[in-house]
Amino acid sequence: MRVTLLAALLFTAAIARGATVTFTSPLQGSQAIGPMLIEVKTDATSVDRVEFTVDGTLAGVARSAPWRIAHDFGTSLDAHEIIAKVFSNGYRTTDVAKITTAAMTAAESIDVDVVEVPLRARASRTATAADFRVKENGVEQGVREVLPQRGAARFVFVIDRSLSMGEGKLTAVLRAVDQQSRLLRPDDSVAVVLFNHNVARIRPLSRGEKLESVFGEVVPSGGTSLRDAVASMMSPERTYAIVITDGSDRNSELSEEEALRRISGTRVVIDAIVLSRHSRFLAKAANNTGGDVVEASRDSLDEALHDLIADINSRYLLIYQSRGTKRGWRSISVTSRTRDVEVLNARKGYFAQ
Repeated sequence: MRVTLLAALLFTAAIARGATVTFTSPLQGSQAIGPMLIEVKTDATSVDRVEFTVDGTLAGVARSAPWRIAHDFGTSLDAHEIIAKVFSNGYRTTDVAKITTAAMTAAESIDVDVVEVPLRARASRTATAADFRVKENGVEQGVREVLPQRGAARFVFVIDRSLSMGEGKLTAVLRAVDQQSRLLRPDDSVAVVLFNHNVARIRPLSRGEKLESVFGEVVPSGGTSLRDAVASMMSPERTYAIVITDGSDRNSELSEEEALRRISGTRVVIDAIVLSRHSRFLAKAANNTGGDVVEASRDSLDEALHDLIADINSRYLLIYQSRGTKRGWRSISVTSRTRDVEVLNARKGYFAQ
């Protein structure tokens, strides 16, 4: 009888103690501004859901691990109270954690930019913010988040339709874009820019819309304004520009330096498939923005585009707040802090106005 009573008391004490709930992002006393993840970890079993509130308003619900949501804190300089409620055991048990983020002063906000760095890494596990060191113009920065996915994005296919894209190359490009754009995610948007010596206006596409039905028969003709075309579709949205060209440029008005300056913003990545000719400009553009340039033939183009989009879908997104560096060109260096994570490629810098 005493043994049974003692076991019951221990069981009751265990229930009363409850599970632990710990915030992993953001942390107590840290600053929260702009879009970021809110995430907790818990040792509770049979979790039903986790509710997150920000400043008394429900911000979102996570129904499966990892227990996190995306939230945009906007540009407010105020502190925020964030509460996570973990419901478990058929909603019979509730465990709560609360943190308060730090307010940001007006002086601090002048020189703080939220910077996104798309990167590729080889790791034996999912990499986290603790695995990376970021320096901007040689000044070490605090890594705020590392997302194991690229997030919703705007995809722009920048397609060369000049005379040198004849002999079936342009037809293969249009067919490959129709086929492989199905790899994009439901929340992505898609657009196309056609160019020769003239750069056409960007044309948004509905999902599943075929290029032939949009543009009709496209006949290769004219010269090539590659730099002008790549620089024409810049936007504040997170953008992946996939350039498909034979690599030449004879007609652009923009110089290489000016074109690179325009595209080296904080939210655009240049990737390219080059048919037959090396392009120094595209190599620099991809290197600066964290993209890649691959070579292909007319016959291997479809496979090359498939592999490129699959690679984009698997990239990490590192987010940090820029501090202590001047306006103008800001170089970015991303290195690994740990032996089991290797940085393969990352954005090399951006222009801050």
